Amino acid sequence: MLNILSYFSSIEFYYFALILIVIGAIAQSAIGIGFGVPACFLVLFEPSMVPSCIILMGTFLAFSNALLSLKDIIIMDLAYSFSGRVIGSLISIPLISLTIGTKSYLMIFGVLLLITVFLSAKKWNVVASKKNITIAGACSGFMGTLIGIGGPPMAIVYQNSSPKNVVATLNMFFGIGALFSVLLLIYIDLINFREVMRCLFLAPALIIGIMLGRHNIVRNYVNKNLKKIVLIICFISALIVLAVTPPNILFFFLYNFIEKFFLSI
Repeated sequence: MLNILSYFSSIEFYYFALILIVIGAIAQSAIGIGFGVPACFLVLFEPSMVPSCIILMGTFLAFSNALLSLKDIIIMDLAYSFSGRVIGSLISIPLISLTIGTKSYLMIFGVLLLITVFLSAKKWNVVASKKNITIAGACSGFMGTLIGIGGPPMAIVYQNSSPKNVVATLNMFFGIGALFSVLLLIYIDLINFREVMRCLFLAPALIIGIMLGRHNIVRNYVNKNLKKIVLIICFISALIVLAVTPPNILFFFLYNFIEKFFLSI
């Protein structure tokens, strides 16, 4: 108990984080994206855990699922998507170094989260071509390294592909991509011993989420029903995050975004 309280603000928050990680791990294991959802809440209650802990745990989670579905991975797509991921991740590093721990970071988090929700809610007719996969990889790398949520760009480009191959390929992509992001965050000292210990305490939730998410009944339910729930959670979280930032020119953007969001869903 004392060890847990050395790394988390309270025992109640620790249990809350466990529940969030289980939910995120189920989504990631079932449909290849969704582990970024816990970040929506953690950034409000324990901002120091985002993006470091989410990316660190996400690396283990994605690799675990990818290795369990190794034969279904589309190898060629990985080369193009990861090349984009590297570019996007590198672009995000100066921004995260300048803003992490400030109100500006919360504002960036909220805005990118709103953009993510809008892109995910809108119906797209995108072909998984080499060009589109590379662009999606770059967007995913930028968002994933900056705020810990990089799934939507890849989900958009793969939305018309075989679900079995998509889940396996996305998990391997996020595993390799998140590992690269981890190395960058270690380099700028955003991942250290404290973050590693936090992740170890939350590891049981990851394992439970993987086991549940790979079950066919759970996978089918999540695939059919989770998308709107995830979008609503992200949308509300983004508004809350932006509400604690100083008033600025975002109000005009928010008004237009809210209108388009509700028309999309």
